[in-house]
Amino acid sequence: MRRVSLMILMSVLAVPMAFGAVPGFRQNVTCPPLRLRLPEGCAAEELPPTETFRYVRTWNDGRTEEVECYDPEQLWRAEQRLGLWEDREGNRFELLAPASRRGGPFKRAHVTREEYNAAKEAVGTLKPAEIGAWLGEWTGSPCGKPESLRPVGAVRQARFAVAGGDAVLLFYLKGEGGGPYALRVTPADGNPAAWKKALGQALGGFALAGRAPAAPTKGWITLEEPPYRVYTDLPRKDHRALNRLLADMKVIRAAYANLFPLPADSETPLSTIRVFGRRADYQAYVGEGMAWSGGVFSTTKRELVVLADNDEESNTVRREAIRSVAFHEGFHQYLFLVTPTLATVPTWFNEGHATFFETFRVRGGQGEPTVSPRLETARRAEGMRSAKGLAALMGASQEVFYGAGRDAAYAVSWLLIHWLRTEAPAGLRSLPDRYYALLCQGATPAEAQAKVFPAAVLSEIAEGLETFVSRQSRGD
Repeated sequence: MRRVSLMILMSVLAVPMAFGAVPGFRQNVTCPPLRLRLPEGCAAEELPPTETFRYVRTWNDGRTEEVECYDPEQLWRAEQRLGLWEDREGNRFELLAPASRRGGPFKRAHVTREEYNAAKEAVGTLKPAEIGAWLGEWTGSPCGKPESLRPVGAVRQARFAVAGGDAVLLFYLKGEGGGPYALRVTPADGNPAAWKKALGQALGGFALAGRAPAAPTKGWITLEEPPYRVYTDLPRKDHRALNRLLADMKVIRAAYANLFPLPADSETPLSTIRVFGRRADYQAYVGEGMAWSGGVFSTTKRELVVLADNDEESNTVRREAIRSVAFHEGFHQYLFLVTPTLATVPTWFNEGHATFFETFRVRGGQGEPTVSPRLETARRAEGMRSAKGLAALMGASQEVFYGAGRDAAYAVSWLLIHWLRTEAPAGLRSLPDRYYALLCQGATPAEAQAKVFPAAVLSEIAEGLETFVSRQSRGD
């Protein structure tokens, strides 16, 4: 009898032990537009890329046109996925902004953005009563009836659901832009029901990101000058230089907005700049793939991350390097903020403007462009400056742009944007704006290029670039 009783006792204790394995939610994370809490040790992962599939369409008159298509499932997920994380135990977390049921059905595996947008419009936005069906579609598993949780803090409504092997927290926040949101947990131990209590307690740390600053990492300080907030571990002697950087970033932000205005009546959250003083810490934060860099805009963390290497021999060199990197990566961060989710901005256009702004000099509260040191590289890239070379540059994929010839690709992209924005005849200066407007309206890069940069226009631009490079080489 004693042995039987002991076995029964052990089986009873097994249940709370499994529940005790669920970690507490104590790590503050900012993932615009939200602040939320995740278990300690969570590391962000890059969001899955959206693949591009190119097809050639042949018209009755023999003309051919290259068409960019996409997997509609990937588009549907990309427009709703905000962030991905994994903790030390292998539990995975996915933050979502449910927006619509799946569009379709589609007759082909790959569709244009216009076809996808038309199907999405026909489906309409997600209704509250459809959230359970949406969850089943997202996870690929039947969804149990969601259970109501007690809302706390900024949360006005919350429910917990189990879908297959996932635990899902469905919630709305108070105020405009408050939801719905979903935090999907895929437990490493396969026991999703055990996460109900921990997720309910985590709700107290959820809020819209713009309402309060996220707690900086221990040992870091926060400097703020809207629309920017800086987190840094640099010593106090460098804070004066960082405050100057904040002031300059306000000026450069106005320069960004002059070319790419914010949407009307938009409420913009503070943009985060994280400045590391130690190279090893920077490399660990940005990951192996970007360890070579001195700065990066992380789309996953929504942060402009900069290395202010303390090993630089001159404080002046350090300050100028930080400013140049911040101006460059800050443009990537800003363009990500203002560009519609479904628009595809080609690499040459994004990097061309980023390198254009990295040269800006701030004087008297105004920013003005200067000629980049990349000019000499652009001068040597004669083939890429030709009309044919420019057409190839505009159509280059990320892999090609960032490949073996990336120095020339960066330099000619800078040259093209600098010339169009500052030197081109009046009739050509509007071309970048017309091109970007078409992208925001859903045109593919190939379609926008065909309309705005046909062969005749590229020939005219190539002549203008040649004249500009020759004049600069002579020092005129």
